[in-house]
Amino acid sequence: MKANKKTLMAVKKYLQEQEGWDLDEVINDIVYETGMLKADSDLVSPDECDVFCDGDQVCNLDDFIRTFSDLFIQNICSILDSFVGDDIDCYFEDEE
Repeated sequence: MKANKKTLMAVKKYLQEQEGWDLDEVINDIVYETGMLKADSDLVSPDECDVFCDGDQVCNLDDFIRTFSDLFIQNICSILDSFVGDDIDCYFEDEE
């Protein structure tokens, strides 16, 4: 079975154009779902956190998360491009 180009490009467009969803909202939801950013027992916002290495500030955590998320989406879109026209039967072998 060949990967359906229209479906892959629709998913890519959905991810890139972010119509019907808000990346910032998704990021915020995921950050808080982890429950990892805590000071005492209160959750802390990523924009209140800085990343340090050997005592030097590297970046703000919020900036890192947003840049990482944008790059992650770009990479997922590249993966979708690579599937166009490919035989994808090997991904369904266990379902037979």
